[in-house]
Amino acid sequence: MRRFVFALSAVLALAVMAVPAEAQLNFGGHVALITGLDDIATNVENPLNSTFGVGGRVGFEPPLSPIGVYGSVTYYFPSDSEVNYWTGSVFGKLGIPLPVVSPYAVVGLQRRASSVGSLDSAENGFFAGVGVSLSSLFIEGTMEFTDADIPDVKTNPIVLKGGFMIG
Repeated sequence: MRRFVFALSAVLALAVMAVPAEAQLNFGGHVALITGLDDIATNVENPLNSTFGVGGRVGFEPPLSPIGVYGSVTYYFPSDSEVNYWTGSVFGKLGIPLPVVSPYAVVGLQRRASSVGSLDSAENGFFAGVGVSLSSLFIEGTMEFTDADIPDVKTNPIVLKGGFMIG
């Protein structure tokens, strides 16, 4: 009988003290806006400036760890209806695990693809940025480092994103 009472009290103690583990796999969606410092500094027209986009992301974060690995896809809606532009990213996330507001940094690789009529172009590049998450919502800003050979446009766009994560 003592063993049963001890085992029952141990199970009850573990049930009361147990903290639910956070999900390791996260899914989410986001909206994005392309902007850039080059437009202000050099007065050069960036054809993608103020372009709105929507996308999704999936990530893996080990429980009780400030690091994560994510994948993301964003499709943009340029003002010219003949232009298609999208990005696909794989990035790492390093956060400061605070209870309510959690700042983080991201760095990763990105595939950028665009088409104008029948002409297609694509490039790979790096990006880095910072963000902050509040519960399941996040806001982040990233700078994309490009080697684009677009005439009259030499820009490293800044992309502002806001969205949600589930998991």
